[in-house]
Amino acid sequence: MSHDSTKRGMNKIISPRTPAEGEHAVEEATPERIPDLEPFAVDPLFLGRLHAGKVSQGWAAAIVGVVAALTVIWAAGASGLFLQAKTADPFWVDVWNFVIRAESDNPYNGMPYLRDYPSIVLTFTIVASVLLVYALYQGASRLHSDMEASGCIKYNEAGRRALTGAVNAVNQRLQRWGKLSPIALILALGFTTLTNLGLQSELFSFLVPGLYENWWASLSPLRAGGILWVVFGAIGIYMVYIEAVVGLTYVAFLKRLKNDYQFRANMVNPDGFFGWLRLRQLITNMQAGALCTMLSAWALSFFLEPAMGTIATAAILAIFIGIVLYVFSAVNGNFRRQVRRDKQAQTESVAEDIAALSTRSDTEGLLALLVSYQKLEHISKIPATPIRQRWLVAAALSILGPLSAIVIQVVKYFTSS
Repeated sequence: MSHDSTKRGMNKIISPRTPAEGEHAVEEATPERIPDLEPFAVDPLFLGRLHAGKVSQGWAAAIVGVVAALTVIWAAGASGLFLQAKTADPFWVDVWNFVIRAESDNPYNGMPYLRDYPSIVLTFTIVASVLLVYALYQGASRLHSDMEASGCIKYNEAGRRALTGAVNAVNQRLQRWGKLSPIALILALGFTTLTNLGLQSELFSFLVPGLYENWWASLSPLRAGGILWVVFGAIGIYMVYIEAVVGLTYVAFLKRLKNDYQFRANMVNPDGFFGWLRLRQLITNMQAGALCTMLSAWALSFFLEPAMGTIATAAILAIFIGIVLYVFSAVNGNFRRQVRRDKQAQTESVAEDIAALSTRSDTEGLLALLVSYQKLEHISKIPATPIRQRWLVAAALSILGPLSAIVIQVVKYFTSS
């Protein structure tokens, strides 16, 4: 028997879409498809418009990246504060002075954009966050359809009704949040404006006092860069808001329906990742988002601490980081538990089949026994998480750098005289 014919036979025999006892076949008994989430409903201002225009992720990256680069160059260049003047300190020494908040012997007569390292980091992370959230929303809007098509969602008739009702309720909730999006954006604009103005006497004061007047993004004196800084900052805060709304809503959704439906692995591996390709993309984007969060927190601390004080800054950054990491760990942990339970259930089911078939000596029984052992081999290859372990380790290591920088700053906050 050829490998292809064997695999075709196995697809028929071990397809995870075959309902277990008490379940109903999706195609026959439940023709109505499970609705997908509508995450774009929470943001009708930006991402919702891109989605409605069917803008691909590639085009979105090109548009957002080019617009951000051109506006920064124009806004900073309009005041002659884009390029960094030649300095006595090497570039890496200059950067390190920011990281450890150290005084420098190199005089700082101005603060052009290319020397404002925290703003450079924020420019990158804000652009990246727009694209990551857009990709997350696109993936989430197709997650249930793709997972169902891959045979990776398991539920009975009662679970189908509960899941359908819960998804519809979540979508209605997201639509209500979407009506508040203009207010959230206005509040974000107000917050960034007040933060900018609050820096007038304290901007990068660990380097030298009085840098604000020669800062590329000042609002007093008014510069185009200052308006852009406020707008970019507001967009960044707004992205955190809409991502938090969808993330926390989805975590609550998963917890509420943990007994009504389960994600499962397709042991036949139709997409090269056990039917989890869409889920894997979502988790990967969330990992990248966690790294952007840590980098953003490090950069934000340079502006929040002098404008708002140490205690308020620590509280804001703790909430900011905590929400992102909570959503990531909760979603990943939920999927991990579901897969572990389903993997154990599949193993026990196959073990029962093997025990029942071990007494048979006819050809059909021996072939079924062989297939059962092949099932066990396939099940053993199912990973415990939608993301490979080495990627989880890499993600954890990647946040150590910005986390260490934040810790250094916190220590300096509380030990400085």
